[in-house]
Amino acid sequence: MSAKDYDPTRTELFLEQAYSLSDLQDAMTFYDIWADDYDEQMEKRLGYIAPRVMAEKLAPFIANNDAEILDVGCGTGLTSSYLKTAGFRSFDGIDITVAMLERAESRGIYRNLIEGDITKPIDLPTESYDAIISSGTFTLGHVGSEPIPELARLLRPGGFLGCSIHEDIWSAKGFDTKFSVLAEQGLMKLVEVTTGEFFVGYGEVARYFIFEKL
Repeated sequence: MSAKDYDPTRTELFLEQAYSLSDLQDAMTFYDIWADDYDEQMEKRLGYIAPRVMAEKLAPFIANNDAEILDVGCGTGLTSSYLKTAGFRSFDGIDITVAMLERAESRGIYRNLIEGDITKPIDLPTESYDAIISSGTFTLGHVGSEPIPELARLLRPGGFLGCSIHEDIWSAKGFDTKFSVLAEQGLMKLVEVTTGEFFVGYGEVARYFIFEKL
């Protein structure tokens, strides 16, 4: 993929490329190309609802508006913007792509923004956050289940992880196994799961999860 592939009038190309990313460099190139047009493509043209839905589902579990929240795969900041609207105030974000982080920074809602690969250990202290949210990161062509134990490490006891996971990768990418192990270890428990769409009218199934750190 290269800049020559960019064509903001071809919405179907955007989604096709997003779901066919093969490695980290491919993903970084894709999001560098599309960062400026990402929100337009996703929300207005594709009817992308996952950030709003995930924020609405997690918000009732967060005890107070000063809770410290980590937005994983924050992209341009869509997901945190919905939590901000719900009254929360303290956000950090992590993403692999500098161009997306620059867009997120322009929203003026993040305390800290971190450039980092979430499939590797994250350079943050254990039990740093009251809540962690991730929307659209665990999907086709993107991140597998590798970060889940690390996200559990970063949560404080009694904190909540809210994440959307594409139905087609739940077992194929080992999410079922990772969460089962954490539950067996007495570290995390599932408190809610619902199914819905990522995009209005596209027929794709998302699982929206809420886990609690024990």
